[in-house]
Amino acid sequence: MKLIGTVINNNQPDGQNIIETPPHTTLPIGTPIYLAEPYAQLGSPLGGGFFAGEMTIDGVNYALVAAPKALGEKLELEYKQKDWRDADGATSDDDGALNSETLADGNHPATDFCRSLQIGEHNDWYLPSRDELAMMYRNLGPNKKGTPELFRAGAAEAFENRWYWSSTEHASYSFHAWSVNFSGGYQDGSGKSYGAGVRAGRRFKI
Repeated sequence: MKLIGTVINNNQPDGQNIIETPPHTTLPIGTPIYLAEPYAQLGSPLGGGFFAGEMTIDGVNYALVAAPKALGEKLELEYKQKDWRDADGATSDDDGALNSETLADGNHPATDFCRSLQIGEHNDWYLPSRDELAMMYRNLGPNKKGTPELFRAGAAEAFENRWYWSSTEHASYSFHAWSVNFSGGYQDGSGKSYGAGVRAGRRFKI
């Protein structure tokens, strides 16, 4: 962490400077204040793929990893092959691993592809949730300012300017699941029988 300041006396009662840090903690004079630094540089190699951001699920912090394009991406896979009007129960907006476990029945090509991967020492790949996929777009989208060079449009690891499946089923329409457009970041429900892009992900505690 980077030191960004120290609490000093600004004539507050009892010789303390009040700084509100949840849940409204009062810090004594001389307390150093640090700026939390990112776990890793966005787009840098990590965990069998590339660092896509940090997220919190049920109070636990995770590093999100996007699979390498050559091994972990397919561009035309269905969310579901048959009985696609039936609800699947993959309803988590943030937990793609949980959704993918729910969909592990041989009838979900996008999920099956991700779960079949063995990349380096890692075999815990899954189809990212709606929120995880949106984070990949925010941090690694091909047309965004500040996107790491390796993920810019046309580069070796760049996402395509197209729709990608998430593992999150639409809450209101059982025959739809959420997808994210990597051209502009739009999210929409798509029919489960449609073909769309897939990019696997994984995460680990930090």
